[in-house]
Amino acid sequence: MKVRMSIEQRLFRLVLWTGIVCFLAFEAVSFYGLNDVRRYTIEQGQEMGAASAAFAEQVADEQAKQRFALLAREKAKRIDSEMARIKEDTELLAKTMTQILTKPDKYLPRRLPVGGETPIASGQPYLFFTPALRASGHIADVMPEADIAANAADTMALWANTYEPGHELTYFYAAELGYIISVDVMADRNENVKFYDEWYAPSFDPRNRPWYKEAKATGKTIFTNVFVGIEGYPAIACMAPYYDKNGFAGGAGIAHNIDSLYKQLATNELEGTNVNFILNAQGQVVLSSEKAGVLSAAEKGDDLRQGTEQDLAAKAVSMVEGQSAVDMVLVEGKEYYIAYAPIPSMKWSYGTLIEKDVVVQPAQAAKDHLLTQAENFFAAFSKYFRDNLLRTAVLLLLLLLMLYYASRKAADRFVQPLLTLTAGVRDISSGNLEKKLSLKTGDEIEQLAESFNQMTDELRRYIKKLEQAAAERERIATELSVAARIQAGSLPRDFPSQKGCELFATMQPAKEVGGDFYDFYFLDDKRLLLTIADVSDKGVPAALFMVRSKTVLGSSILRTEKEGGSLADAVMIANDELCQNNEAEQFVTAFAAVIDMVTGQVSYVNAGHNPPVLLHKQEGSGDARLLPRADNPMLGVMEGLVYKENTLQLAPGDTMLLYTDGVTEAMNKEGQMFTKEQLLRTLSAGQGKKAEEIVSICMEAVGKHAAGAEASDDITMLCFHWQGI
Repeated sequence: MKVRMSIEQRLFRLVLWTGIVCFLAFEAVSFYGLNDVRRYTIEQGQEMGAASAAFAEQVADEQAKQRFALLAREKAKRIDSEMARIKEDTELLAKTMTQILTKPDKYLPRRLPVGGETPIASGQPYLFFTPALRASGHIADVMPEADIAANAADTMALWANTYEPGHELTYFYAAELGYIISVDVMADRNENVKFYDEWYAPSFDPRNRPWYKEAKATGKTIFTNVFVGIEGYPAIACMAPYYDKNGFAGGAGIAHNIDSLYKQLATNELEGTNVNFILNAQGQVVLSSEKAGVLSAAEKGDDLRQGTEQDLAAKAVSMVEGQSAVDMVLVEGKEYYIAYAPIPSMKWSYGTLIEKDVVVQPAQAAKDHLLTQAENFFAAFSKYFRDNLLRTAVLLLLLLLMLYYASRKAADRFVQPLLTLTAGVRDISSGNLEKKLSLKTGDEIEQLAESFNQMTDELRRYIKKLEQAAAERERIATELSVAARIQAGSLPRDFPSQKGCELFATMQPAKEVGGDFYDFYFLDDKRLLLTIADVSDKGVPAALFMVRSKTVLGSSILRTEKEGGSLADAVMIANDELCQNNEAEQFVTAFAAVIDMVTGQVSYVNAGHNPPVLLHKQEGSGDARLLPRADNPMLGVMEGLVYKENTLQLAPGDTMLLYTDGVTEAMNKEGQMFTKEQLLRTLSAGQGKKAEEIVSICMEAVGKHAAGAEASDDITMLCFHWQGI
């Protein structure tokens, strides 16, 4: 029988012979290879230093380009968002004033404090008269309009004060009659508005400014070039015209301190040495971190494309064309990295530069340090090797003498913990995660045992978390399923079967729950109410607001019906109620119609909703067309809005389809929408079909168009067919 050697015996022999071989090999290699090792180490170290430096420089260049590109896109997007916000606020200001002046009988006069006569706090609305109006002595003649226009002051103040501290800007209405309603927001919110002498000079009159004349002539929203305002700071303004019953009545605008906008550029700079600037469509620098030089901003700057710096001029051409890139340029004899990206809303472009030396300097410093350290290491290495050669030989000889006596004990001490560890791991692998390994060897075996203990603890916690996560996912899925059933149950499914008419509706949410709804019920024995609405956003928030909107709209209609009011009055009441406690600032588009089942007379109010389709029966052929879009706002945007009611006469055989924008804006995999035109063609082909069949045809067409694409919005349709009684 063959005798097997134990691990202890093998370890003993291995340690002994390894020590002997290592001693002999070490002595031989150290003695004969010292000079070759030293020479080779020095050569390889020098090559490694040069290669490392080149690699560091290359990496620094690539990282700088990536960081530059990211910075340019981020800053361009931030400035674009800021300018889009200014434009949107300006247009809302103009629309608000147009609403007030075209319907002045809906508002009560309000007197504002006159700027320059009383102290005006930052963010406080005030009234100001141009010197020409003061000199004419006709201030009293314009006060009736100014007092009515003052109803827009609170909205101005509310929007103006939404900007973060540090922004310095002015919201204003410059009236054609010569008065100005303004809200000035100071950088220091505790500072009062300053009124300068230039405001009272005969030459001061906003109506003579080019931007006022351009807005008046074109009827469009415009941005000015950079100009120095009366306050002394460079600014840019956005201007939109507003109107009264007689036509153009003035301009609404926002003037923004350029220094405030520059704060958007001054954050997240690379190394704090960037040159940041913005070019307009004419190639002029309108905003810059430089106070002087070719990239500094001026009220009437030169076209950078025509400048003497050829590299910079070429990049300016690309910037004006709306391109985005990272490259190298030579400016005033120095190499720079330049990154730029477009600002679409303004047709501007953002650019940033940094000196190449600033980027590669750390790589050069690393190279010098690496070479110096390598030389020091080579010298110390040679000396250390020589000094320790003899000491190591003597030490190894003594160790060999001790190795025989210590190897057996060391082998036993090493093997025993392994046996204990093996038994414990076998127990854990069988499923006993409560098992704990206790080994006090003071080495890696003890660390391995502790690692096994940590592993079992982590496995227990992980299994527990998996169980909790599975339970939570099941709970959420159950709640969403219940919410979907509740929402579906809140929509009427019993369609009236009254003689002379057909009605069918469906709602298909984009997510588990949606923000669309429809409703119908009889107000009396001959009048049928139809409603359809679309809440902003999707999912659970939209579903909650949908329930509120459906309840508020229905109760407002019923209450107004009892009080003898009109459908427009009911929609106005519903709008005011939805605006209250609307912290999420959600809104809803809605269409409500009351149909006389005897005469076919339809009274309806369209609150910013898609215009319904009327499928008119005309000598046997279908003619589908959209109802005219009503000039009514959405619900939940602002209190006090007035809504207009329209009427329509149905002929026997006519069909009316109400729908949400999830139908016409359903997109296929290529991003193409279904469109209103395609809906009209689909409905024209459905002439003579029942209401349910028409809805089914439209749903099939939309589903076929959007096949394979993710649903982008809720899809809701309500079809009414009137045959006459």
